[in-house]
Amino acid sequence: MPTSLSKTDRLLLTYGDIQVSPQHVVALNRQPPNLFKASFETGGDSASGYQILTTGYCDYVLENEGTYPRALNELEKLLVSLRSSPRPPSAFSLKGSTDTWSIKNDYYRVDYRISSGQVQVFNIQLITRLQRLRDAQETVALYKVSKREGIWTVQGKTTSVGTPIAAVNGQSNNLAKATWLMGNHLEVAFGKQVHEYTLFHNPSQGGPSDTWESFRDKLGFTTPVTKQFAKTLEVTQRNGNETSWVAHSQGGIIFSEGVRYLLNSGSSLPLNNLSLNGVFHPEKGTLLDKHSVALHANANNNWRSAHLFDRAGVKVLAVRAHDYDFVHQVIGANTVNPRKIAGSLTYLSHVTNGSIAQSPHTTIQSMSEWQKNMKEGPGKGRSPLQRRAHQLSTRASKAAQFIDNYLP
Repeated sequence: MPTSLSKTDRLLLTYGDIQVSPQHVVALNRQPPNLFKASFETGGDSASGYQILTTGYCDYVLENEGTYPRALNELEKLLVSLRSSPRPPSAFSLKGSTDTWSIKNDYYRVDYRISSGQVQVFNIQLITRLQRLRDAQETVALYKVSKREGIWTVQGKTTSVGTPIAAVNGQSNNLAKATWLMGNHLEVAFGKQVHEYTLFHNPSQGGPSDTWESFRDKLGFTTPVTKQFAKTLEVTQRNGNETSWVAHSQGGIIFSEGVRYLLNSGSSLPLNNLSLNGVFHPEKGTLLDKHSVALHANANNNWRSAHLFDRAGVKVLAVRAHDYDFVHQVIGANTVNPRKIAGSLTYLSHVTNGSIAQSPHTTIQSMSEWQKNMKEGPGKGRSPLQRRAHQLSTRASKAAQFIDNYLP
């Protein structure tokens, strides 16, 4: 992610729950700000008080919210209210800034800057409760996704995997986020030339529900989402389509448990037909040999999954994860290295509530890229505890390097 962002982009990527990719944000905000006027205003109603300016990203949100007329009306009334009172008692200043404010009503949160008689709105988003309710309306489905002018866009639902590349997303991803995020992961796995893929969308029911879903799959109580994914693997194999997958976060659990479910002939029981997790399956080594997978920041245990994948004939293309990714290292139990465990615990807040650039989990970054984003990228940076831990790890790294160079 570029660190030379405009102040508007940086504020949005730091404080906002964006529904498009960071690259799309930058592209939208290249457009000049618009003078806001509510749909219910007539004549010169918008001329008095502070001017309300909206960025390209905010105009994008306003346009998309047009399908929810009642909510949009409440949003417009909230924006109009800032003309006469940009610092109402209900507003609060965003941390680390003296001119950046946030205000909410029963539907939306609006973030803005006040400068020279203008209110510059840089973020509009649903309040968390309503965003979760809207996300919960999404269902498990396959989607055809294409890249147009660098932006990943859903083309529509599909009944089968019709592309050589596919993806299954992790938890807390609605369709909008899963679309661009898995596109980003596919570009890391297979190159920027990737222009289309099939998304197996694992919808979000909210953090606690998604975590409970992951927990059940990890324990072998195959969830309905995973059973549907297993069916997708089975049908794709039967059709003879060679498919390369990327599974991110909870997607790794879904992929691994889906393979185990098929090895057990459609049973969640580990011992089915006297065969422990498909050890004596008649199609051992060929059951899913048309499939391959790259695991990114996956929450499944790689050692356990490797045996299942080998038994089913699934080729593992790569395993990519940050050293301090709590999901991969701790939840997935993929390390016994004290440095990685301690680092994962130290940076847990950046996984659960950090910016995209500074999260060790959301996207795939090299350690040097992540260190640069922690220092210069959008986000809250390091807390005092994290700064101290970073200093200690840097000193330890230099000491180890000195010792290595000293030895013959």
